[in-house]
Amino acid sequence: MQTNLAIVPPISGAPNFVGRLQVISTARDVSADALEAIGTVQSVRAGCGLYAEGDAAGYWYRVTSGVLRTCKLLPDGRRQIDDFLFPGDFFGLEARPDHSFAAEAVTGAAVVRYSRTRLDLLAADDVCVSARLLQLTLKQLGKAHERLLLLGRKTAGEKLASFLLEMLDRSPALDSIDLPMSRTDIADYLGLTIETVSRTFSSLKQNEVVALPNAQRVIILDRDALEELTGDE
Repeated sequence: MQTNLAIVPPISGAPNFVGRLQVISTARDVSADALEAIGTVQSVRAGCGLYAEGDAAGYWYRVTSGVLRTCKLLPDGRRQIDDFLFPGDFFGLEARPDHSFAAEAVTGAAVVRYSRTRLDLLAADDVCVSARLLQLTLKQLGKAHERLLLLGRKTAGEKLASFLLEMLDRSPALDSIDLPMSRTDIADYLGLTIETVSRTFSSLKQNEVVALPNAQRVIILDRDALEELTGDE
């Protein structure tokens, strides 16, 4: 298979490797094939851990089915959920030799795991894989910036509205969400108490922004109103 590469000028103010190569068309297919050649499938039961905080970061992972969460226990016993991971999401690639967060299955899940050592060697030899890893790393950095805004500056209502829109973007339906996580999980993701999450859901329901047929299902009645509630411009 032939890989098409377009040479572009370096981006001003950015490291040269960001702007030197723009991988297009078949390059993504090539990198995907190369990654799958070194991947192995692993299943995780609901409620069980894939790895713990502090475990050696010997693998990188991609979700193929189910939902996982990455989380950290604080010294006082509180839990902070860093991310919910859905099919197609990559996670677990660390700059340090051990994991800074634990990874647990919210539902029964399956992942493909990639040896970190083999991945480093593959990236060194294959420009398509190297470019793909850079793309995924930059995507994770963008998500981290959004999380800082969510946790640091938004009110409870803005946080929940942002969360629901995030989940809606991941949902196959246009106006409904089946949440696989509990209200406690949502609270720990948003940095809120479960009581605040429940009150905010009730407020959205009373204002006819959403309907709540049950604890897991959310029907979006007024997306425009929900977007206004996020506090984003």
